[in-house]
This record gives sequence, C-alpha cells and structure tokens, in this order.
Amino acid sequence: MALAGALLTGALAGCGDGPVRMGAAAVVGDDRISTAKLDQAVLDCQRQFKNDQVANQVRAALESQRQQQPMSGEPADCSPRSALDTMVNFEVAEAAAKTAGVSVTEGQVDQMIGLMGRQAPAESIVVALGMPKEYTRDVARMNAAQSLILQKLGADGNQQSPASLQARQQALSLFRQAAGKLDIRINPRFGSFDENRMTVSPVTTRLSATESGVR
Repeated sequence: MALAGALLTGALAGCGDGPVRMGAAAVVGDDRISTAKLDQAVLDCQRQFKNDQVANQVRAALESQRQQQPMSGEPADCSPRSALDTMVNFEVAEAAAKTAGVSVTEGQVDQMIGLMGRQAPAESIVVALGMPKEYTRDVARMNAAQSLILQKLGADGNQQSPASLQARQQALSLFRQAAGKLDIRINPRFGSFDENRMTVSPVTTRLSATESGVR
C-alpha cells in the first residue's frame, strides 16, 4: 500500500507548474477540460465505434499503415489519453491560428468536413481517430486552422516541395510556442504534455531514491 501511495503521489507533469484544479483532466490557458467531459467523450466514442463498421475499417487501415511506417504516429483508439490529446490540441490550434493571424470560418469548416469525407463519412473518420462524432466540427476546425497556417507560411500543396517542408517546420515551431504560452497542465492520471511532440504522453511512474528505499 505504501508503494501504491508513492506511485500515485507527485507533482503535476506538464508544461506548467502547480497542480490542476479539482475535477480537471487538463488546464489549457484559461480553459479547463473536466474529467466528466473527457469521460463522456470516451464512453460515447467507444459506443459509437462498436456500432460503426466504417470506423472499424478506417482504424484497421490506420493501424496497418502505422505498423508499416513506425514513425507515422500513435495508434488511434477511444482512450482517455487519446481523447485528451485531441481536446488539448483543439486549444493549441486556436491559439496558433491567432498568432499566425488567420481565422477559420464556418464555411471553411464545412469545406474541411467535405475533404475529410471524400473516402468515408467524416463522422466515422473522427470516431476511428478516437473522438465521438459530436466532435466532427471541432476536428475539422482544427484541421482547417492547420491548413490555413501552412498556406500562410508558404506551403504550395506539394508535401515534398522545399516550400511545404519549410512551412511545416515553421508551423511546428509556431504550435510549440502557442503550447508554451498556454501553460498546459495535465492531470498526472492521464500522462503529461510533451511540447516537442505536441501530444499527451503516457503515464510514467518513477520513484526517487528516497521513495524506493534506495540510497
């Protein structure tokens, strides 16, 4: 029991210092993502994924791609960490867009949903990526913000062109700066925010020499 207590005790891991507020899964700037909101999103995603054959097919394809290309990213699932990662990045994308001087209109959100749904329903893609379908517009808005930022930074539509590669590097730097200014704090129950990778990293448990009894 003493060991379990040590594992569960510690300062907040994240970009900022100090604990998150009671009942919060994360605090991003002035916004609070409650554990209740996160739990509901996870439950809804799991239920919808179970009943959505297309979402199952999309996730299987993504997992196959990830296995073939290990650097293609984290596996998609309806887990609390995956959902929280997306919710945090909604806020980061909004902040980065403001810094870049771009704004996303509802029409551009509609266009992005259309692009997302070219091969499968956009809502099914969102569920496959680990969020319930109710967040489809939020995901589209985040993607639209990223696209507008890249365009403003000089991306020319060819992902491998020097201009697009440079724009991606500049955009990543912009997103990292936005995340740093937001002072993101993650409840250690869900992991910690990795500002370099722009993702919520898994929970890690590490005992100090004193806590583990090793001098």
